[in-house]
Amino acid sequence: MRATRIRRPLAVAMAGALLAGGAALTTTTSASAAPTVAASTVQTHQHGHGTCTWHPGWWENKLVPGHWSKAWHNGWWQNQWQPGWWDGHHQWHQGYWHQVWHEAGWKNLWQPAHWEKVWHNGYWNCWH
Repeated sequence: MRATRIRRPLAVAMAGALLAGGAALTTTTSASAAPTVAASTVQTHQHGHGTCTWHPGWWENKLVPGHWSKAWHNGWWQNQWQPGWWDGHHQWHQGYWHQVWHEAGWKNLWQPAHWEKVWHNGYWNCWH
């Protein structure tokens, strides 16, 4: 009985330490993995007879004009209204809802103009 009294608080304390360590590790990892928004320094490097400057990558919001794009669509059911009609015996038939199955496949869709985030890779600019 005494061993379980000691083991239970010890296990709770170790689980809390693991959770806190995991949270700290997650925040440091995500902070180091995220690209910086502020202007970063440009690194200069000399090799041979020339000089190279490193320009780091950056995110840019770019306006993409409207365009057609091909997209895959799964099949779906759709209710369509069938209007009423007069038959050949001069009898009126009421309209009704009818379910129609649209086949799956590639469809051309119009994408209106939209903003998109674009990543520009870093590059070396070398001159002599």
